Amino acid sequence: MPVRIALDLDGVLTDSMGRWVEIWNSKYGRARLSVEDIREWDFWRGLGITQETFNEVFDEVWRTWPLLRPMEEDIGEKVSRLASLGRVDIVSGRSSRHLPYVKSWLKQHGVRYNSIFLAVSPKSRLSHDVFIDDSPVEAVQIAGTARYVLLRDQPWNRGIPNSKYILRVKSLDEAFEKLAGEVFPGTLP
Repeated sequence: MPVRIALDLDGVLTDSMGRWVEIWNSKYGRARLSVEDIREWDFWRGLGITQETFNEVFDEVWRTWPLLRPMEEDIGEKVSRLASLGRVDIVSGRSSRHLPYVKSWLKQHGVRYNSIFLAVSPKSRLSHDVFIDDSPVEAVQIAGTARYVLLRDQPWNRGIPNSKYILRVKSLDEAFEKLAGEVFPGTLP
């Protein structure tokens, strides 16, 4: 049976936080931010804004999807390489109302996948074998189910240490190497 890989969208495939910060700085500008300033998952609380305002900015991030950069060059090729190990599904907590924008972004960047699951929380309830994600909250929950999380290194998750089930990665190439070499050795034909 092929390995089932749950691949996150925001912060793993897309530089959505970079775009969020651009929009925040241009519209609100009260506190100029950089992505490196975001040191915790619920960073918006420290800005003195509501989760609703945080989500409104994210709505704009996805409404303006052509301006949303991939986290890495050749992102479509890198996801295809992961797919050589098994089934790749896009799994995100992103609102399902963003589905048309998400599909357009994935198509524009040549990202092929089996299925898309949006508005998923917690991700640990899914039956995937391994997750590639940037959420420290999801990482801890998934690891608690004895499944692997390749935690995409981001400023907001650096407080989470590596463990048996949480392995930090800086790129999808590194995720592929860890999956093929450490997590599921022998999965390549």
